Amino acid sequence: MTRYEFSLRQEVLLEKGASILADLFRYGQEKDLTEPNHPIQVMYDLVWTAKQDILLATSKKNLDRIDGQFDLAKEFLSRIKTGDNI
Repeated sequence: MTRYEFSLRQEVLLEKGASILADLFRYGQEKDLTEPNHPIQVMYDLVWTAKQDILLATSKKNLDRIDGQFDLAKEFLSRIKTGDNI
């Protein structure tokens, strides 16, 4: 992976993380979930930290790990929202 490809991947992950943070924030606001220990707030904090780690990443493996964390957070929120409709 060239330096350019690595930087591009970082940029894409920054956007993906921002999108997930926005979705988590909106959901938390809609449901008035403000307690710091609520799972939505905990997930928000984890995604925020992972997003900051993107710029500290030094390898493709680091970026793959962060991408996996984002995928997990996205699936978590999707399942929480689905549970609301039951």
